[in-house]
Amino acid sequence: MRTIWRQDDSGSALVLVVGSMMVLAMLALTALAYGLGSQKFARYDEDYSAAIAAAQSGVDDYISRLNRNDSYYSSVDCTNVALRGPAVGTNTCGWGAGTALGWVPVNAANAGSTGAFFHYSVDSSRINTEGTVTLTVTGKSNGRYRTVESAVGKGGSTDYVYYTDFESADPANVQAYPTTPAAACGGAGYSNAKYWWNGRSTASCSEITFASGDTLQGTVFSNDSVLASDPTFTDGFYTANPECQNVTAATAASNWKWCLRKTSGVYSTANFNGHRPQYSTALYLNDNSAAFATYPGCHYYGSTRVIFNSDGTMTVWNKTANNGGQAPLAAAAPAGSTPDCGTLTALDSAAGATVPVPNDLVLYVAAAPSTVTRKQCYSGQIGGAAGYTLPLGTYSSTTPVNPTSSSTPYTYDVNMTESTKYCAEGNLYVEGTLKGRVTVAAAQSVVVTGDIVLAGGLSGSDMLGLVATNSVEAFHPWVAKYSPTKPSGTWVWTASTAGTSNSTVWPRQYNDPTGATSVSGLQIMGSIQTLQHSFYVQQYKVGASLGRLEVDGSIAQRWRGIVGTGSGSVSTTGYLKNYVYDTRLKYAAPPYFPRWVNAKWSQRYFGEISTNPSLKA
Repeated sequence: MRTIWRQDDSGSALVLVVGSMMVLAMLALTALAYGLGSQKFARYDEDYSAAIAAAQSGVDDYISRLNRNDSYYSSVDCTNVALRGPAVGTNTCGWGAGTALGWVPVNAANAGSTGAFFHYSVDSSRINTEGTVTLTVTGKSNGRYRTVESAVGKGGSTDYVYYTDFESADPANVQAYPTTPAAACGGAGYSNAKYWWNGRSTASCSEITFASGDTLQGTVFSNDSVLASDPTFTDGFYTANPECQNVTAATAASNWKWCLRKTSGVYSTANFNGHRPQYSTALYLNDNSAAFATYPGCHYYGSTRVIFNSDGTMTVWNKTANNGGQAPLAAAAPAGSTPDCGTLTALDSAAGATVPVPNDLVLYVAAAPSTVTRKQCYSGQIGGAAGYTLPLGTYSSTTPVNPTSSSTPYTYDVNMTESTKYCAEGNLYVEGTLKGRVTVAAAQSVVVTGDIVLAGGLSGSDMLGLVATNSVEAFHPWVAKYSPTKPSGTWVWTASTAGTSNSTVWPRQYNDPTGATSVSGLQIMGSIQTLQHSFYVQQYKVGASLGRLEVDGSIAQRWRGIVGTGSGSVSTTGYLKNYVYDTRLKYAAPPYFPRWVNAKWSQRYFGEISTNPSLKA
């Protein structure tokens, strides 16, 4: 028998096992090294994220303090550790160059060296000029620092392209209501007025409709129930109409009409441009008209006319017959210079007073002293150079009289017969090209006599506010003439028409300097707010169609103002609407512009900036 010897392979198996173990060990060591390295980066990412979260916590902390104390920004709170430091500015805390920075822990239970903290500084210098407080907050976590800058402000009508409290016509509008309207319509005062669903639907009020040719580009808000016939709301619609609560994310677009007016079982209709309308609690305008008499800027008395010039100046007429010899009040802002408001002599002259726009301040017109006789204005009484005078009446004497017979022709602009338009009342007539930032305000009405455009357009720094205790009115002079050729008591009506700058027809037109917009009608680049009444077109019922009324900014009014009549995409009289939101208003407002009565402080914008090295010491 042959014996066959087999080679022993146990040695090679051992080599294979040992080799495999070495490979596995190397993989394990590599994984361990990677894990240890990643832990460092993970910790860095965790601290980096925690630092920005701490900064946001600081913003939230300051906003909560503002909402507990509306004027918290106006002084330094010595008990607030987050404010403490060497560069706080004027304070009663004894803090100065040697004061250590104060850091507040995000979580009091983790106030150790690895915890998250915030420190902030406050700049309130723009609270009146832009309506915001600038908050700079630094967050730190385990040696990592991140800083944010945030503008904190209170909400106001400038958050929306269009706001109304009541959707019925202004009870003070004599064309809408020849006699005093019912209490539910506002005839007995604001406190007795009713919304559509709680009593106005049966009160025979003059209800205003958004027509199919009306376009509102921006978010719309109404405390009331909106009557509409296919207008376009491009960017959102909010209402306090209770029925809108039935519209949810699951509601079909065909039923979004539930947020609009229902009359005799039929809902209004609108193009919401794909944006679901939403219910909101009501927002209320702040009637702070008396406050404007205290704000810094140029204050005039009696009917005043202003033309803004594209070079940063304005020409002002304020006749001595209107102001009773009351010189303008030039009021400086805190730590600011006194504006040049013109002299009585220049203001009374045919050329007027040309002075710089009171930048970041107000231009306010109050009533003349009670000793000044209240009477209607006649031709030239408001002011203007030769050939550039408001067509405010032609009389046989400087004391207007009513015609008593067919042998006494009498011609005048009927708007000036209203007692609120008498020469000694606080009315402001304004037009032109504005370079600067200003809010114009009036104790009675602001009357827009022509286009108001911004020198830098809607992307520059120029900004305008128009605030009236009574109304903001689009000038539409309408002349009534008692004619001897007609039977006694009959009136013949004629009207002026739109024209171009420096012409003799009204309202005057000015081109948008940037060329971005071209409007056939009337254009206003600004934020409008009427504290007690509305924004409307004078004598909107008469004459031909005036084209399109474009407002590039925002509109807020107590009651609906009427700008024209007709249906569909063409107005019969007056204007169709084209209201376009100025997106800059999301972050800032015109100087001293009113806010909501029930507004809350909130973050308007937020951005990260470099951390000051001194905060890392």
